[in-house]
Amino acid sequence: MEERRYDIDWVRVVATLAVFIFHSGRFFDKLDWHLKNVQQNLFFTMFVGFLDLWMMPLLFLLSGLGTWHSLKSRSSKQYLLERVKRLLIPLYTVGAFILLPPQFYFELVTHGRDVSSIWKLIPPLYGGSLRFSFDAPYIVNLWSGHLWFLQFLFIASLLLLPLLLYLKSEPGQHLLLKLADWSDRWGVIFLFLIPLVLVRIGLRGFFHGAHTWADLIYYSVFFLIGYVIASDRRFTEGYKRHGWVFLVLGIAAYAGEGFLIFGVHYPYPGAESFSWMYVLFNILISIGNFCWVMFILSLAAKYMNFNHKVLTYGNEAVLPFYIFHQTIILCVGWFVIRWNIGILPKYLIIALVSFALIMTIYDLLVRRFNAVRFFFGMRSKKKPSTIPDKQPAKTST
Repeated sequence: MEERRYDIDWVRVVATLAVFIFHSGRFFDKLDWHLKNVQQNLFFTMFVGFLDLWMMPLLFLLSGLGTWHSLKSRSSKQYLLERVKRLLIPLYTVGAFILLPPQFYFELVTHGRDVSSIWKLIPPLYGGSLRFSFDAPYIVNLWSGHLWFLQFLFIASLLLLPLLLYLKSEPGQHLLLKLADWSDRWGVIFLFLIPLVLVRIGLRGFFHGAHTWADLIYYSVFFLIGYVIASDRRFTEGYKRHGWVFLVLGIAAYAGEGFLIFGVHYPYPGAESFSWMYVLFNILISIGNFCWVMFILSLAAKYMNFNHKVLTYGNEAVLPFYIFHQTIILCVGWFVIRWNIGILPKYLIIALVSFALIMTIYDLLVRRFNAVRFFFGMRSKKKPSTIPDKQPAKTST
């Protein structure tokens, strides 16, 4: 039996917490969001910008890595059914009808829209949901808040499936073995940067703003990288060997990105146009995304490949935690940002109270009941065996 990679489980938990920390700070940065504090500052803009550099690319890469192991024991039909259960059912049930409406309400209030009645809220939220839109990569044209990730992940899984199955075939396995052989050489791991840079430069100029087709294809490359590195342990040794190189390049890329945005006022994420600055900026973003992701993976592979009861609990909780988190954060923040206290105390209160509420709701209302677990993309909880243990009980000494 293949040894379980506990380091990957830890990284999955850390990445989910990073998204939580990121959204807890979005009240206070200088960029537009669903709900904003009156005062914002540059520190939180830089803080959430740093988290944004790696957290979603890391989640897509981890999903690709998990898909490698999933397809080892499932047919393509079983895999797609599992994706529907895990991603689409939460999105189009508890997401669309319970968690997204409050977020959309805050979005409308913040941007001066009329919310005097429920009929001012529902039509814009669901108005395009019965038709497919080619303007953005969504299965249905529903305002999806933070749950865009579930839609993107499902579409990436669907579109990449033929390629993933090819890589599981004999010719594909031969190709992966060659790549793994090359990964033993110093610097070869950086070849994964080439498709990231090409996709970002080639597409970003045609799709402005966030959560576009350019983003879907870019994140899909991270998904594919995760799938590839899961295929052979030598890829893990490759990124472990380059850990501190990733850190240095990641810091340099983040500094360069910040200089272009704040120093020469590069219009991100607005109407970018093709220019030398556009090319440079997207190279820096690609390097930053890739290097921070790989640095985190390298640290985890070196120091976190162990099991713990916290990991067992947290690894099962990551998906419902993600589904809940932004709505709870916004509901708590709706009250806290009105208080006459400083930004840092507000941030700490929002983060701590939101975390406590999410975990309480999850533990008491979701984790314990199979009927509820189903709507949050979780597997059914197995009942304890009723067959008596035939082995004699051990006595303590």
